[in-house]
Amino acid sequence: MKKLIALVLTLVMVAVLGLAFADPSITINPQDPDSVEDVAIDYVAYRILEADIGTDPVVAADGSTTTHGEVAYYVTTADRVAQLEATNLFNISRVGDTNKWYVELKSSSTSADALVTAFSASTFDLTKFESVTFDKTTSETTAASGNVDPGYYYITSSLGSKIAMQTLTAVTINEKNSYTTDDKEIPAEDVDSEIGKVITYTLTVNVPASANKQIVLTDTMSRGLTYKGVQTQKVDGEDFVGTVSYNSTPDANGATSFTITYTAEQITNLVASGAKTIVVTVNAMVNGDAAIETDIPNTLDLDYGNVYQAVPDTENTKTYKVTFDKEDSNGNMLSAAEFKLTKVAANTKDTADGWLGLVAVTPGQLYRLATADDAAADITDTIVTDGHTVQINGLDIDLTYYLVETKAPTGYNILTDHVELTKNTDSTLFLHQDVVNNKGTELPSTGGIGTTIFYILGGLLVVGAAVILVARRKAQD
Repeated sequence: MKKLIALVLTLVMVAVLGLAFADPSITINPQDPDSVEDVAIDYVAYRILEADIGTDPVVAADGSTTTHGEVAYYVTTADRVAQLEATNLFNISRVGDTNKWYVELKSSSTSADALVTAFSASTFDLTKFESVTFDKTTSETTAASGNVDPGYYYITSSLGSKIAMQTLTAVTINEKNSYTTDDKEIPAEDVDSEIGKVITYTLTVNVPASANKQIVLTDTMSRGLTYKGVQTQKVDGEDFVGTVSYNSTPDANGATSFTITYTAEQITNLVASGAKTIVVTVNAMVNGDAAIETDIPNTLDLDYGNVYQAVPDTENTKTYKVTFDKEDSNGNMLSAAEFKLTKVAANTKDTADGWLGLVAVTPGQLYRLATADDAAADITDTIVTDGHTVQINGLDIDLTYYLVETKAPTGYNILTDHVELTKNTDSTLFLHQDVVNNKGTELPSTGGIGTTIFYILGGLLVVGAAVILVARRKAQD
């Protein structure tokens, strides 16, 4: 039994139900109906040995009584005899010239584990034996075979589980298999993000020891995400590399996807020593098409051998906008003001470091943060107002941003301090900002009264000096 558990032979008989000589049947309960309600599971029961059952119950040495009489197992074709003889586990004897070969174990200590191993071997041809197929659909919690002939059965499931058992009456089995499951995560700080930010998604696949089929992971990135490649594929810190295929052609919603395929051989070899966990990291960038203040989904699907698909796992990120109006003190919208955006509070109009790159989607009205994929010619660090509300897309609500005015409209004073882009009380939105410029103090200009006064005073001084000079000369004469 220890060996059986160690090998995770995932079906175990827990009860034998019904009265003696009741029609044999097989009912299989899933491990956890709640967690697998969306999973369909196929079972195949191979009748390796047929059975003759005596009518008188057997009384054991300890006084216990079976619900059936003595059982004699047999096969009825030479092909089946050859398959059993090749295992070297059975003594087989034919009754006269009949097509009936009786079968006994060579050793009473042969375990169910040994029988399962023998019947699972690639050299053991299960097609030579009768079988019945039944399943648990997505709407059912159990799988039931209906009436089957009595015998010794080898049962397989699409989950990879196997058991060898007798069905002399109605039996119920509990599925002990651990399903192949998947999980996707992103760092907490990336639940909210900027346009241009590269997010690392971690995909985790729990592979049970019974798994023996191909696993295909399909990751679908919405329109607002750009695939930047599978970074690592690991099991216990060591490389375990599947085949990556990227489909760059967007679907009707603009989504792209990639797949990672692990072959049945890879999976079988992987779990030879027990259950394993595959950890995959993938990078995707929030791009300029990202929806604003709306979830940007990335969804992981797992297909196990075209047998069942795990419930999709989706992780979302979100990015935000801010709007501002450039006004005078009377609320009139102003054009030709210039601003830069920064995350550095110390920045002023004289500081050239820390300005964020922007793309003018609609110059003067709509800007977004630039990404590494944008052409240099499309990137600017200056917002120029044109008398409309300005919107900036792609901000992270968890960060603090500042607008710095670097040029005021003609006739207005430039702001001497930055404008902090503030959030509402629960930090779920940036608040609209009114950025006000006041009229400047009017200084005298060339040709104005200010210089005229100086010209007049200068002229009077010159005339006065001339009068004094003439008066002195007359006095000398």
